Formats: sequence, structure tokens, C-alpha cells
Amino acid sequence: MHERTAIYCRLSEEDTIKEGGESQSIQNQKQLLRQYAARHGWDITAEFSDDDYAGADRSRPAFRALLEGAEQGRYDIILCKTQSRFTREMELVEHYLHDCFPRWGVRFVSVVDHADTAVQGNKKARQINGLINEWYLEDLSDNIRAVLTSRRKSGLHIGSTALYGYQKDSDHRGHLIPDPQTAWVVRQIFDWFLAGDSQRTIAQRLNLQGVPCPSACKGRQDTVWRDGAVRTILHNEMYRGCLVQGRYGSESYKTRRNRARPKTLWYRVENTHEPLVSAEQWTRVQEKIRAHTRPCRKGQAGAFSGLVFCAACGHALGVTSTRGVRYLHCTAEGCKGAFVPEQALGEAITMQVTQFMKEYLTDDKIKILREKERQGQKADAQDRRYHTQIDRLEKSLHLLYLDRAAGRISEETAQPILERLTCEKAQAEQELIHLQTMPVGGTYGTWNGTHDQMQHLIRRIEVGRRRTGENTVTAEVFWRF
Repeated sequence: MHERTAIYCRLSEEDTIKEGGESQSIQNQKQLLRQYAARHGWDITAEFSDDDYAGADRSRPAFRALLEGAEQGRYDIILCKTQSRFTREMELVEHYLHDCFPRWGVRFVSVVDHADTAVQGNKKARQINGLINEWYLEDLSDNIRAVLTSRRKSGLHIGSTALYGYQKDSDHRGHLIPDPQTAWVVRQIFDWFLAGDSQRTIAQRLNLQGVPCPSACKGRQDTVWRDGAVRTILHNEMYRGCLVQGRYGSESYKTRRNRARPKTLWYRVENTHEPLVSAEQWTRVQEKIRAHTRPCRKGQAGAFSGLVFCAACGHALGVTSTRGVRYLHCTAEGCKGAFVPEQALGEAITMQVTQFMKEYLTDDKIKILREKERQGQKADAQDRRYHTQIDRLEKSLHLLYLDRAAGRISEETAQPILERLTCEKAQAEQELIHLQTMPVGGTYGTWNGTHDQMQHLIRRIEVGRRRTGENTVTAEVFWRF
């Protein structure tokens, strides 16, 4: 009986040799695998290939299709040139080669490095290959990061797309030049803001004129200007000629998810490209923004900091003090909107918050939320412990690899240590995954004073103007729940 065989080929990202529509590397892999299958009398029933995909990319389309077919029992054998063509991640080696494939009745074979799940004594070699491939990924990631860091520090733009208002210079890699289609929009936004228009008014003007917004220029569905997009432009230092990069960074070489980085880790290089606004304009805009959102007296945030906005124009309210009385008022030029004593607004909001809590937060619900908070804090501590343990084990494995490669330790001595460390690391990772999927924590948060209470309950407060002689404050609360 001829065994049903699926061959899988992958082109590594660093291999840029192409021939026609399909890479020569892919063609060579297919030819090698077809010949190998023919010598062993195996029937090739399916061929899969991922061109220009990294070995750590779990979303490879052909890779996912291959696994789906294997789970459904369509193949008896999966054949690759090397184990690294299938994956470079140790986690996937353990998951598929040593768990899923045996359960699915699938045999994995790689030609060059002789991985074969049908050979019992071959497991240690497969695990060593997996570790070496994993370390290769880590080293490759470090090298790429070093190159990108060097380019950032040299003032070269490394993004896949240019900032709104600019385009990539085709004659100078890493250099930005003004985009004649959108540069004027950026200049107009700064001019309008200095002339007294609010961010919302500017967004409305641009929408009325039919000007494409930044997301529309990138082909996204959102084609409407919003005050947030205007705010982002007004805050971006790149429009004054300073290249700012590294705002976000990947969590690790195993994932493409990015997280925000603190400003102290950003890369700033002055005078790298033509500014769209002058230094004077930039300074005046930033001073005006700070004036509109300045903190309360003595630099401490009030209970309503970042929450209160003018009901008339949508502008954030500022704080002023007269004869010891603090007032919240609209600072947008030309707007005669909100102007109310902070104490009076506090009393009005406290009444609404109290009513909200009476209706929705019973004593039992508060106890549940506080218990979730306690569980969340406990889970955070466990999460940190597991990450520390995994980091320690990875360092130990790496040192073991270096000692083995340098001949400081024999294969016989290294193997049991390798198996123990690998087992401990896999167990810690499974515990971490289990912990991260547990439904702990909550949205109640920690209540540290009035300001924190407001931030947890309230998303936005729109305040109207209190006329002379009136005792009530017009305030509409938008809850987070």
C-alpha cells in the first residue's frame, strides 16, 4: 500500500533569489522531495509551499492548510527538506511532531537533517534541532533589531509607509519629502488651530471640503476626519523636521504584536527632512495646547482632569481661580460655553454618581468586584514569577548550547540536562498560558481617591454654561458601563 504523502516547502525571508513567479529555492525543494518520495514508493497527494514567510510565522497560509489536512487524516506522511522548513519554534516542534502528529497517525520526515517521528531514538535529535532553530530565530531577531536601531539613530526612516503629509524619497532610501497631495493639509491644520479653531471644528471643515483623512490614504475603511486625528497631527514632532521613531516595539521575536514604549526610549534625530511647519509655529501650537489642558493649581490633577468638555464646542475645559474659588471654563477662542465653579460641578456629578451606584452597584456586586481585583493582583504576581522562571531556563539552555558547541561538555552529559531544562520550560509555559486564560480581574479597579473613582466610572462629562442667578449645573455624564 502506497502511503499518502504531503510535501511542504518554505522560502526563508532572507533568501531573495527569485526565478519567474516562484522562487528557485521553492522549486529546488519540491524537486528534492519528489525524488525522495519516489525512491521510497510514497504517493504525493498534496503539495504546499509558503513563499517569503518566516519560520516563526504561525499564520502561513499553506502551513495552516497542511495542518488542517493532517488533522482530518488526509495524509500518512508529511515530508520537508529540513525540520526548520516546517518550523523554527521549539514549542511547535513539541506540539505537532511529538503530540498532534502521533495522535493523528501522521509521520513527519525531513530529508536533510534526518528527522523522522517513526524512529523512536530520533526524538532527541529533533529536540536539539528545535532548540538550535529557536536560538537561530533569537539571534536573527537581535541582528535585525541592531540594524534597525542603527538606521534610526542615523536619522533614516524605516517605516513601511510615510507619515501623512510626506512620501518616501525614491532617490534616497530612508529619506522623507513633502507629499504635494497632503502636505498642504498639515500646514492648514496648524494655521487654523493658531487662528482659533478647535480640533473638532478643523475636522468638520476638512470633511466638508472632502479632504481624505490619514486612514483613508492608507486604504482603511474609516474615511472621516475626527478631532483625534487632528490632535495627533498637532502633537507630532515630525512636522517640525524632527524624525521620531521607536514609539512602539514588538513584545518578542515570536510575535508581531507591538506595545507602546516610554518616550525615553524613542529615537529623535533633528533636521532629517523638510519641515511642514516652522519652529515658531510649532512652539506656539504646543503652548496653546498646554494652555488648554493645563493641570490644576500646584500641578495636581483635579477630580475632573481629562474628563470635562464644553457642551457647546467639545473643547476640553481649563481651570482658573478667582478670589480662592476654582472655575472650569471653555478655553476655545470665540466660544461662550461652559463656565462653572468646580465645587458646584462636583456636587452635581456626585449626585449622579451616587444615584448610579445605588441603581447598579449593590453591596454584593461591590464585594464581587473587589474579590476580582484581589484575584487579579494575585495573578499578576504569579505571571511575573513564571516569566522570571522561563527567562532563567532559556538562559540556562543557551549556556548549555554554547558549552556543547565549544566542546566543554560532552553529548552524553548534555542530553539529560537538556531534557530536564526543556521539560521544566515547557511546564512553566503551559502554566503561564493557563494563568493568562483564567477569567480573573475586573473593570472595577483600585479606588485611590476621587480622581481615580471618576476615571473608572466616567468616560466623559459635557458641561453647559451656568447663567448668572442659576443654581443648577447642566452636566451630561457618559458612563464607561
